[in-house]
Amino acid sequence: MKRPFELQEGEKIIKEIKPLPTLKWYFFWKFAIGFFFFLLILTWVSFTLLSSFVSPISIFFSIIIIIITLYLVVNNMYKYQHYWITNKRVLYRSGFLGYTISSIPLERISDVIVSRTFLERIFGFGSVLVQSLAGQITYGRRLGAEGSLLAVPDPEGTQKLIFELIKKKRKSEHLTM
Repeated sequence: MKRPFELQEGEKIIKEIKPLPTLKWYFFWKFAIGFFFFLLILTWVSFTLLSSFVSPISIFFSIIIIIITLYLVVNNMYKYQHYWITNKRVLYRSGFLGYTISSIPLERISDVIVSRTFLERIFGFGSVLVQSLAGQITYGRRLGAEGSLLAVPDPEGTQKLIFELIKKKRKSEHLTM
């Protein structure tokens, strides 16, 4: 696979990570739960307001269309998920129709968190959340992390690797922190 970014001078890829395929099902069920509640409300509203116009067959076909759409969305989201750890930074690519590549330089990383939510434990993987010194405020499950590496096969090992690279970088450049 051709990298969608250029390496900096003296930069080497230490680890390249493609999330586990179970991430597709994790995304699917995460979105499906939201769609389920939306569908419940939509069904209740349609039966109370439009009961003469709505048939069980139209509801069935609506559910099928939602499931197919959900599967296509999840497949596309998984396709764009990819992570790289280099001797200078942590990069991650994510997206839906297009993609975004973000990077956090090792010297700017303040913490690396391993996360195993209930759904992640069910699907047998963990995530690595990378926090930077920028201290950006983010909402949701990401715990204020600027970098979310989802469905990492060995999250504890990845966390350890990033910490070792940070230590080595700070030592070589005589940085404190």
